[in-house]
Amino acid sequence: MITKNRITFEKFTEKHIDEAVKLALAELENERKQCPDLPNDDFSKHLAGILHWLSSQPFGKAAMSEGKLVGYLIFAGPWDGFFGDVKGVFSPLGGSAFSYDYKNRDRLASMLFASVAEEFVEQDVFSCALSRYAHDEEIAKSFVLNGFGIRCSDAVREISSLALPRSSGSIHFVELPSNEFERIRKLRSGLVKHLERAPVFCPTDMERYEQWFHKEGMRVFVAESDGEIIGFISVDDDAENFIAEHDTMKNICGAYFDENYRGKGIAQNLLSFVAETLKAEGATHLGVDCETLNPTALNFWGKYFEPYTYSFARRIDERVRTTK
Repeated sequence: MITKNRITFEKFTEKHIDEAVKLALAELENERKQCPDLPNDDFSKHLAGILHWLSSQPFGKAAMSEGKLVGYLIFAGPWDGFFGDVKGVFSPLGGSAFSYDYKNRDRLASMLFASVAEEFVEQDVFSCALSRYAHDEEIAKSFVLNGFGIRCSDAVREISSLALPRSSGSIHFVELPSNEFERIRKLRSGLVKHLERAPVFCPTDMERYEQWFHKEGMRVFVAESDGEIIGFISVDDDAENFIAEHDTMKNICGAYFDENYRGKGIAQNLLSFVAETLKAEGATHLGVDCETLNPTALNFWGKYFEPYTYSFARRIDERVRTTK
């Protein structure tokens, strides 16, 4: 056990879960104040489930002050090939929280990361990422100063407030049956090439790329011109975090439009069609996960959705192993 400034760090275990859920709910409530489109639901059980799972992971620390939990930070993993040819770990939303009663939350976050990261290098883990609330600027700044950069974001919009005008003209909007997903292969290939280029530099796992066309539960909405598909938006129930798993929330997981048809409002019109379709089926919220490194996506989704998480990533120089 390491003691610093009357804070003690110990392995996060199941005994910490009840207090950890309270810290996590306080952070969620604070984010709701900044992002009112978030589902107003009780996520206690979701957080407890996440923390039960994380308590079994090797990299997790609880920060204690006078016998009280004031913060925690837990990473799952490690996995090979995580943002490079090294082992990496990830802390999901809810995998960290820092008490608002503690005077220097940013300093607390920094100390917790230092305590956990020391164990990373001992086990040859050199890549780490974590998801945090977008409007918790105090903690975001702390992680940035600890060498992290933002790489993606989850954003949300209550469908009833997503009022988009839609004019069809000669463009038709439909949902593809699953046996016709191959019709958007050319557009999917265009999206892959776009993400591989600067400034995103996101490599493609071809096995997962092929599986996408046969993914159970995937829905694909398209814009057609003279029988040719010129753009698509895909929607899935699978989610990146516990909020996006809400029963009446759907998640946009991909979109791409033919370059010859951009700037004509077609993407906005297709988004309107998607929202109207999902709302009629009982969905209340629509989420989107986008790479903040992708300026095209960030500009488009930023017009209609409010970010509520940012994912931060850091690569540790593996040469440090030679100095230990």
